[in-house]
Amino acid sequence: MTEPPLRSALPLHTLGMKFHHVGVAVPSIEKALEYYVGLFGFEQVAPPIDVPPEQVRVCFVRADPGVMIELVEGVGDQNPVEAILERTGAGTYHICYQVDDIDAAIRILRKNKCLPFRRFEMRCHGFRRFAFLLTPDRQLFELCEAENDEEASS
Repeated sequence: MTEPPLRSALPLHTLGMKFHHVGVAVPSIEKALEYYVGLFGFEQVAPPIDVPPEQVRVCFVRADPGVMIELVEGVGDQNPVEAILERTGAGTYHICYQVDDIDAAIRILRKNKCLPFRRFEMRCHGFRRFAFLLTPDRQLFELCEAENDEEASS
């Protein structure tokens, strides 16, 4: 018996869902920048920043106008990238999608068997709310919600 296709009450693209970046787990942002910027010629978008709710430090590099990579370095004993680094030394951590309304997107995704994993808020590169979720087959992905003009000015 096959499962019915996934359906949403409101298609995710109507919520402005679009690809934002790929997160890559690295042991050291500084060393990773040596080859992402120095060897590959990518552009460093901003200096590394700490993301305390996730116990990580991140730095974005731009490969092409529409392709961003988030270098993710664990900070602290309980950081989420440590297991990836132990298994593979470095590698893809997650894919992130930008949405206009994170709450509506999560509702639709939950109806389609995606599991919210962690949520947090912080102002970072024009975004304010973030959520990590797992697909039904347990692949990690992130949602980021852009600040609206009213929030950004307050």
